[in-house]
Amino acid sequence: MAFLSLNLSAQDWKELPGKKGSSGWICNVIQPDPKNHGPDGINVHDWDGDGLVDVFVNYEEGKKSRLYFNPGKSKIRGLWEDFIEFKHGKCEDSGVGDLDNDGDVDYIANGGWVYFNPGKASVKDSSQWKKMVLFDKEGRVPTVIDIDGDGLNDLMIAGKEWYKQPKEDKYNPAKWKKFELGKTKWVMSSIVYDVDKDGDIDIVVQDRRTETFWYENLGGEKIYQPWPKKSLFNKNKESMFMTIADVNADGKDDFIITGGRIGELKQKLIILLRKNEKGDPEFDEVIIDQPSEYSHLGKDWFPKGVTVQDFDNDGKKEILITPKLSDIWIATYSGDPTKKESWKTKILDTPGAKSRKKMDNAYPADLDGDGDIDILTTEENGGWGVLWFENPGK
Repeated sequence: MAFLSLNLSAQDWKELPGKKGSSGWICNVIQPDPKNHGPDGINVHDWDGDGLVDVFVNYEEGKKSRLYFNPGKSKIRGLWEDFIEFKHGKCEDSGVGDLDNDGDVDYIANGGWVYFNPGKASVKDSSQWKKMVLFDKEGRVPTVIDIDGDGLNDLMIAGKEWYKQPKEDKYNPAKWKKFELGKTKWVMSSIVYDVDKDGDIDIVVQDRRTETFWYENLGGEKIYQPWPKKSLFNKNKESMFMTIADVNADGKDDFIITGGRIGELKQKLIILLRKNEKGDPEFDEVIIDQPSEYSHLGKDWFPKGVTVQDFDNDGKKEILITPKLSDIWIATYSGDPTKKESWKTKILDTPGAKSRKKMDNAYPADLDGDGDIDILTTEENGGWGVLWFENPGK
């Protein structure tokens, strides 16, 4: 077994950012979290229009959100000190999108608290962001999408309800009419995607406590009624995040799901390789074991965040996993991707891994502008806070 860079020091988040592991990947810290304010989600966008990716982060326990502005290539590996902050209630999820149809990307903290972007000239003045409270409680996975096709983006919450953007008086919460999609319990992922390939948007929902399912869009006036709910994958007792991507380059998008800590498929990576072009999806199911190097860490060593990207620019996509704790890893295949034995996994070995205790989803972006995809995430309880894994390139 290869030696992994493990360090149990409580000061890892101070001492080890910027240190290169054996794979070449580097973990950098945007802002640490020594007081456990609980950064728990990231949105990426160029808010100030300087051509660099900025980072909007929600803090669950701190009851705040911060927009960190990219300091540029010469300072990007240090702490990001240029930011604005918003105070609100407990916030475990957030989203972004244009919710007032003015061309600027707005911010939604945990569904109920909407902050309207004042535009690039005033974007760094938090007092200029107009706040609207749709509801004053937790609402998971806010997603901005034009659900009814009227040209105005709407706001979907927790994979179960959506608020229609009004044509006028947009900052008045009373004008945002609510419609029901269905019922959910604990949504991890809510993805807008045309599942049956009939030309309209459907909604794919990863519900941690029930199953992975999708709502079928029937169009017309039926869009304002509850949508038919269809099961996608229900063999796992607990699932974490998911993504949709063409893993095996056959022209059909696949569904990749991370298993949690309980159930028959606990600590597994679930790959559903789509076989049919249209209609209700049919799959070849491939269940992958996570790397064994950290198995001694027990039930909290499980895959959590997931994204599919071509990280080494070789023309072939890899699956990258952020586990709950320790180190990121990738899964690749050679040969027949429908066979478990064709897949191999590799930990990317970044110093200080074992002191990272609770990471979130994997957010891909070329943060340093060098032409390859890096990974952002947040870490609670280990001090690392808002961090990014720097891709060494091919």
